[in-house]
Amino acid sequence: MIRIHGLTVAFGGVKAIDGLDAELSDPVCGLIGPNGAGKTTLVNVLSGLVRPSAGQSTWRAHRCCR
Repeated sequence: MIRIHGLTVAFGGVKAIDGLDAELSDPVCGLIGPNGAGKTTLVNVLSGLVRPSAGQSTWRAHRCCR
């Protein structure tokens, strides 16, 4: 299970993700949402490509992003 708490990602003055709280259980088949909702940014944060401005995420009790 991936747990996300207070995740915020900002690019300049634009917040792509603002205070996201979620629990994703295995298997995650997809993310659905409108354009600009932050889906790609979330995947990039969880994979380590983008650093969050605030918040944290854990996978099996290990921090995903620092």
